[in-house]
Amino acid sequence: MIIRGEPVVRGFAVGQVVYYEDILTRIAQKQELNESQVEEELVRLKKAIDKVHTDLANLKSKVTYEIDAKHAEIFSAHQLILKDMELFKDIEDGLKNKRLNVEQVVQDVFGRWQKKVRNTQSTFIQERANDVLDVGRRLLRALVGDVGENSASNLPTDSVIFAQRLLPSDTASLNIKNIKAIVTVEGTQNSHSAILARAYDIPFVSKVDGDVSSLPRGTVVIVDAEKGKIIINPVEEELKLYPKLMIKRLSNRLKVVERVKDVLLEARGKPIKVNANVSSFNDIKMAKMYGADGIGLYRTEPLYMDSPNLLTEENLYTLLNQALAPAYNQDITLRLLDIGGDKILPFLDVVEIKDPALGLNGIRLLLKYPHLLEMQLRVFLRLSAKFNVKILVPMVTLPRDMVEVRRYFLQEKEKLRQESIPFNEILPIGAMIETPVAVMIIDELLESCNFINIGTNDLVQYVMAAGREKIEVSEYYEEGNHIILNVLKDVIRKAQERGKECGVCGELAGNLNFTKMLLDIGLRNFSVQPALIPYVKNKIFHLLKNRTGLSPRKVSMQGLAKGLGRADDDGFAI
Repeated sequence: MIIRGEPVVRGFAVGQVVYYEDILTRIAQKQELNESQVEEELVRLKKAIDKVHTDLANLKSKVTYEIDAKHAEIFSAHQLILKDMELFKDIEDGLKNKRLNVEQVVQDVFGRWQKKVRNTQSTFIQERANDVLDVGRRLLRALVGDVGENSASNLPTDSVIFAQRLLPSDTASLNIKNIKAIVTVEGTQNSHSAILARAYDIPFVSKVDGDVSSLPRGTVVIVDAEKGKIIINPVEEELKLYPKLMIKRLSNRLKVVERVKDVLLEARGKPIKVNANVSSFNDIKMAKMYGADGIGLYRTEPLYMDSPNLLTEENLYTLLNQALAPAYNQDITLRLLDIGGDKILPFLDVVEIKDPALGLNGIRLLLKYPHLLEMQLRVFLRLSAKFNVKILVPMVTLPRDMVEVRRYFLQEKEKLRQESIPFNEILPIGAMIETPVAVMIIDELLESCNFINIGTNDLVQYVMAAGREKIEVSEYYEEGNHIILNVLKDVIRKAQERGKECGVCGELAGNLNFTKMLLDIGLRNFSVQPALIPYVKNKIFHLLKNRTGLSPRKVSMQGLAKGLGRADDDGFAI
């Protein structure tokens, strides 16, 4: 028997079925209560909410450390949902009116919300549909306690998870060592769960055409996430074949790493760089191992999020000095603290808003808290005496954002001179282009920037008015990846005309389906997750090789692309 679906994260796996059941759909044990017991259940509810809040904080730190802060943002949103008074009141009223145990009421409340959430009048809830359900599941688990074999963290070895869908906290909570693959009925290429699975390199097939809940637990399956098929109860021949394919795939990956990690890619005499997006010392070590040409984006948020108090200048300098050590001889782009909206530091007094993406984010927040901006600029300047660093300003929307940053920058440079502290006098400063207005006024922004980086994740969402987590509009988001290419082409061209470097550091940069198109529009600076570096390099390597007619052995590090200045019929100029 074969079940078919769509590949989300490619790869092969052999394992046993574990059906991950949505706790909100299980029948909770019903218990009638007297008046005094209702108060006891309210106490249990509040304790469970506190536990979930702590669990989400830990989960946020885990994802921030293992992947990056951007992917951990979703759990900040979940913490906000826990504070939603309308939701809490609904549960409290249910307890007092029905006099049933809190598990039963929570299940009932979230069950009703699940049905009405798509049509609710609350814009906040409409935009947080899956997030609300995710929080409900976590709250119910906190009340029920250990859920045994259905727990995402308590899974047998060689588990292949089958589920209706996986929400972000499900994927982040998985015991990675025991997970061989994931199969779901619902899911998109750009969902948080897909991104997390991709970062963990777990084969993932979604939109399957069968009833996954009917498969007995422990059934042996083969997941072919290259072709999007799941083989149920495979025959002996298949059980022999697929482990060989898995070994071959791993061997090919190692060959790719070895082949391209030290290769200098060039087009028209200009280098093509494949840099790394990182958040930690370990990320940089992995990036170096996979042959990163540099650090295209260092996210500083985890350093702050992992600290109970505001970091001092010496704290931040010491942490970054240690983290950057493996990349001492490479270009490093340090991004200023990118927080705000639903990603708030506990020691900052910032009012939470319903539309965090449209609020006090990135440089907007730093300009409201100039002491934070000044301290970071000072630390980055000090680091520039030892490392080849550049400064990236997040969420730039108006030229005055860069003008203000440069004013503080000059101020901190003067202070360091007076203190005789060394720094790089020509330290570059660039803008993160991730809003439509930044694209519209790119000519003005380039006047105040030494370089620019394009954040395609947010830019696509803003341009298409379609969140990547929303299944209902996933087609719009996917289409946006293609539509935005014309936007990127114009921005890249204008940057090149002014002799200024332009990079792309969103998910698009690591999507091999877009590598050729990005090269076609002039992109020469890619920045991707460390694990994707060899694949992106290998893709570019073969695109160049096919245009030179040379074999890989004959392609030199200095001249992969001979015949410079020529543009062939089916691709970018080489």
